[in-house]
Amino acid sequence: MSIAPATKTKTYIVIVEQANNNLSAYVPDLLGCVTTGETIAEIEKNIKEAIAGHLEVMREYGDPISEPSYIHKLDSPANIILQVSIADSSGY
Repeated sequence: MSIAPATKTKTYIVIVEQANNNLSAYVPDLLGCVTTGETIAEIEKNIKEAIAGHLEVMREYGDPISEPSYIHKLDSPANIILQVSIADSSGY
């Protein structure tokens, strides 16, 4: 019987703000990683996909990926702050 290796996860802080007709979200640790959605559940699903895609592109270009931070100074008021975890498929 073989045991599958444990999958590491990374947890990112996500800032969610109310926009005109929906919600918008971004990850302060990943410049340019953004999404929108109509509900918090949709934001959470979309941002997980956005983070995974963003990290994949960073790896393809050889960009350094720092570990997620846990404290952020906000320049604007946030309506909601989420923490989302995704599988770390980097192999590091």
